[in-house]
Amino acid sequence: MRVILFLTGLILSVATASCQSDKESVKPEPEKKQQVRIMAYNIHHGEPLNSTNGRINLEGIAAVIREQNPDLVALQEVDVNTNRAGVNQAEELAKMLGMEFYFSKSINYQGGEYGVAVLSKYPIKATKRLELPNNANGEQRTLAIATVELPNKKLLDFASTHLDLVVQNRLDQAERLNQLAKDSTNPLIVAGDLNAAPTAAEIVLLNKEYVFACQGNGCPFTYPADKPHIAADYIIQSKKASTLLTRLAYTAITNKYDSDHLPVLGIYNLN
Repeated sequence: MRVILFLTGLILSVATASCQSDKESVKPEPEKKQQVRIMAYNIHHGEPLNSTNGRINLEGIAAVIREQNPDLVALQEVDVNTNRAGVNQAEELAKMLGMEFYFSKSINYQGGEYGVAVLSKYPIKATKRLELPNNANGEQRTLAIATVELPNKKLLDFASTHLDLVVQNRLDQAERLNQLAKDSTNPLIVAGDLNAAPTAAEIVLLNKEYVFACQGNGCPFTYPADKPHIAADYIIQSKKASTLLTRLAYTAITNKYDSDHLPVLGIYNLN
């Protein structure tokens, strides 16, 4: 009887040790990092490419954005209560997409306003409108800056802009953006239509203070939407932001004709 009890105890001890060994050998899976999806989109006031009647289709713009499911969107060429649009396009898109928004007027236009905007799935904690230099008598351009709270509770300044067609203005505006990166307390991302090729002097200037997701021929073409051969739209990070967000992917979303530009999408790991 004692022998049987001894053997039973021995078997249980071995089984318990084996289970403990198995538990110790199983390593926990590494925690998946939170991803942040960012889009830059010149929406051409919602007028589709090659429209012959000026018809605006804001639902088409919303569908393009919804399909990519971005957390942050920088919009350019946005109408607010103009004669041609009749609505606050930034607000309407925010409603359609279930996002918060901030609009920055660049100019008065057709009885309303015309400018740039930010959409955010994250809470917007503060906003700021910044006028960019216009020393060469071009069209006034601005920056829509929204301070958002990320899932890790850190703050990020996310800005939408549309640089001028006049080269000297773009150079001055690039200098202003560089100064903004230096002065910003929070990490800063600027996204939008910079109206310049990757090798242009203003882009080279911005490289001093910003990290570009693409360089040279690696930058995706975004204009015109049907036969893109110009890289004009970008997502750029201040040096501080590049330690917060690590790029995983960066591309233009092709075969979209709801605007004359293609949207750019960047996917980042939140560090």
